[in-house]
Amino acid sequence: MHKSIPAACLLTLFSACNNNNSQQAKAPVLQEETISRPDNFAADVDFLGAFTVPAVMKDSTSKSAIAVVASWQGRVMTSTVADDGRSFGFLHYGIIENGKQFHFSTFGGEDRLLFGPLPDSTTLSPNDSLPATLLPDPLRDTALLRQAPAAKGAVTVEGDALLPNTKNNPLTAHITRTITLLSRRDLHNYLGADIHRSIHAVGFHSDNTLLNTGSQRWDTAHGTTAIRIRGMFPVSPKSVGIIPLRKGGKVNTGAQMPKERFLIKNDVAFFRADGNFDMELGLQQASALNFMGIYDPERKLLTVIQFTMPRHPALYLGETTTDARAEVLTIRNNGPANTIAKGRFLEVQSTSPAALLKPKGRMQHFHRTIHLEGSEKHLGEITKKIFGVNLKEITTALP
Repeated sequence: MHKSIPAACLLTLFSACNNNNSQQAKAPVLQEETISRPDNFAADVDFLGAFTVPAVMKDSTSKSAIAVVASWQGRVMTSTVADDGRSFGFLHYGIIENGKQFHFSTFGGEDRLLFGPLPDSTTLSPNDSLPATLLPDPLRDTALLRQAPAAKGAVTVEGDALLPNTKNNPLTAHITRTITLLSRRDLHNYLGADIHRSIHAVGFHSDNTLLNTGSQRWDTAHGTTAIRIRGMFPVSPKSVGIIPLRKGGKVNTGAQMPKERFLIKNDVAFFRADGNFDMELGLQQASALNFMGIYDPERKLLTVIQFTMPRHPALYLGETTTDARAEVLTIRNNGPANTIAKGRFLEVQSTSPAALLKPKGRMQHFHRTIHLEGSEKHLGEITKKIFGVNLKEITTALP
């Protein structure tokens, strides 16, 4: 039986130890107000510049742009279709101002990297004679990844770490993450739908690679992990989430959902994505397709999220060490019950299968986000092509 490893050891870093990009946390503000404001890309970039160094990448064929913070594990904080346009990512202003008071995993952003299962508050040691120890997550508390050379229009970060897992056997890994801003002219290829010239659009994806650099095979006996990507998006009172399902597919709701908030019709699930009611939805591989959408009628904004998913059944892990659910897609509508992250937002997470890797084995997980802003007529043509439903069906699906 392996010996228990102290919690501090699990945070051991290799090349990332010399990362000096993180800045000293500022004094806490008095009010923990975390609503994303003022809904403007340039203003969000200016705000971030007071705490870190955001890299802004712009599409040469349009006015679209994304803001990436390399020192926060290469996180895409927000995006826009124009320099002075709306900001599509949700930022926790109050928590960012407070530094790492709640770990920088809670700073917000459209695409952030983490691994799972996530640690519970404590995990019992394999040796019953030892006390329960905290199982840390290095991506929450440490600037683990360093910026590396990348192609034009991309940001790459990488680093070495010991990743925690349910067996308390840290996994020796190398992590590489590349964020790429997609050209507008290529977006129709990713969507499988034409984009009318009047539609403003921005798209990006993250390529996340995990390499087993140790001498031990990663499996369910020794311990394993999975790549997870989370994005947070501001929503309005009438926003609707769209989840296409496989024939007869099911959605895990955890509790009976009010009919005005959730409905499945013709293998498409609709839910009220208003950031005003605490609700979590999950899909297992047998029910899920590798994409979903959010439509905000107030902003005339369609967001499409895509991710890689194996064609054949694969082993997926639970959300935490004690959670047996094996979901490829998890969606959380924020609500008043969340006292740390106050604000109107929707959080979407895609997950890779378990990393069952032999030494020097690697796995990749892609996650793509595309925002389309414009007329209902032309956005409806896109939703019909992608989801099989028009905008009227989406906006009237729920009471």
